Amino acid sequence: MENLKPDELPNILPGQSLLGKEWHGLFETKVDFSSKHFKKAMLNLIREPNINSTVILRADILIENDYIDKSFVDKASDHIDLPNMENKENSVLTKNIDDTTVRTIPLSSNLKLVPALEIVRRIIPRNPFKDCIINQTCLLLQDSLNDDAEVTQSLIVYVAHLDDPEDIPFYLPCVKAVALFFDKGSLSVHYLPFDIEEVQKWKPTDRPVRTAYRLLKTCKKHSEGVMSGYEKRVNHDLIVPKEDFQNRYISLKRKYSKNLVDNWKESTDPRKHVFEDLAIAAFLIELWSQKYPSKDSFQFRDLGCGNGLLVYILIMEGYHGMGIDARRRKSWDSYPESIQENLLEQVIIPSVLLRPHPAMIAVNPYLTDNGCIFQVPVPLKHIHDTTSRSLIDSNVPIMAYYSSATLLESPHVNTAEFPPNTFLIGNHSDELTCWMPLLRFPFLVIPCCSHALDGSKARFPPRKVKRNDKVQPTSFQSASSYAGLVDHVEDLATQVGWKVEKEMLRIPSTRNAALIGFDCLNPETDGPFKSIYEILAMEGGAEGWVENAMALSSRSPRGH
Repeated sequence: MENLKPDELPNILPGQSLLGKEWHGLFETKVDFSSKHFKKAMLNLIREPNINSTVILRADILIENDYIDKSFVDKASDHIDLPNMENKENSVLTKNIDDTTVRTIPLSSNLKLVPALEIVRRIIPRNPFKDCIINQTCLLLQDSLNDDAEVTQSLIVYVAHLDDPEDIPFYLPCVKAVALFFDKGSLSVHYLPFDIEEVQKWKPTDRPVRTAYRLLKTCKKHSEGVMSGYEKRVNHDLIVPKEDFQNRYISLKRKYSKNLVDNWKESTDPRKHVFEDLAIAAFLIELWSQKYPSKDSFQFRDLGCGNGLLVYILIMEGYHGMGIDARRRKSWDSYPESIQENLLEQVIIPSVLLRPHPAMIAVNPYLTDNGCIFQVPVPLKHIHDTTSRSLIDSNVPIMAYYSSATLLESPHVNTAEFPPNTFLIGNHSDELTCWMPLLRFPFLVIPCCSHALDGSKARFPPRKVKRNDKVQPTSFQSASSYAGLVDHVEDLATQVGWKVEKEMLRIPSTRNAALIGFDCLNPETDGPFKSIYEILAMEGGAEGWVENAMALSSRSPRGH
């Protein structure tokens, strides 16, 4: 107790709870916000329970009875998707989820509160193979159903649809009900316990007491945020529904994560890379289910695939595709043969840099290359003949010369001339990021490091946006170099005719902006669009890409 701050000690536990004799109050604090701020904040917390607990993934709303707006929604009979596995041994844990009847609670007759809102939600934990999925009633009671200005008392109650304390999951306090009570400038938290005598034994450091303290602090913080005009910083799930993504992610994590983490071959952090790529795979799978009729109707190419993990997951899930990277990784040898044969160690040189210009083809239709010659420095360490190395002056650069024709024929070069039904993936693909929308295939690109079309490092100015001091800028709006890169890739895509969709992915990375190009803009209303040759001219050309790309294969791989 000596390590606890004064406000962390229960200050109303010994007394009689305002909610009635069955209830026990724990903490109370003075507040400046009004009931309308409390209501808005708590309704958001009801819909986003993960704010209160990192163990919780989300809540699915089954029933919502609004007595103020006279609207009543019952989704309990609908098919609610749960994370599932291919065999019963890996099925998720549930408790009493068929019970969707709104629960009631005892209240003191001195309180003149009436139901304003009744919600039954299904709580989905992050690991439903360890923690149970349950249903929970959430009640909003007020002393008035009229205008918010008339409300002086407002009560939020959570009641799990469980009658045995042994069934209460770890992520909830082991009580019948939890209540947060707003009363004329004060806020308090109360428990309806299973065992009254047990409450008397609680110490300030016990988990139920600490949980009550955190619930009160979170409620106060979010209510004050509403009062000050805070608005949500990032909007997720604009393209793929949150439920679909999270269910898929849970399933993939259950199937692959342990084996991948335990057998990680790279020097990088396995947990970051494994869970990030599992999340990206989950998003892609759900995106593709919207865009394509079947797994066999398209194929993917992961450009700059790195360790090949994303390729492994997608192929194991039944999709067809390949990963391409300039440098082979140690991880590749650990994958099954069917995966290894779809991981290609190739340098990507877009065909536009090697093929003849359309004007040249019009004059000579038999031309297959543009006749360019490229010189690439050769590191001395790549010369294996020790006699030759001893004769070389280290101050004189050694050059290798490549023609467009030889590069087009080289098995070590990929010109991104894929089948028409190809979908491109650029997952932190660095130098390739700005090229992704220019290769004429539907794509998803997650920008990371900023490079120009010639492969050199570059910075792009972000768009100027009207500032709202009450709204924190998103990654698309901030004045950062990353925001500039995201804006630039979107601009390139739009200029060549892509309708760009944007999503902030739920991945463990600060660089989580995804740009998706699948549908084309209407040239009559949105055009005219630019050709790739016009884009290259506007961007200052791509001279140096071939040299940089060929030199890339001789460098050590980057961490991501």
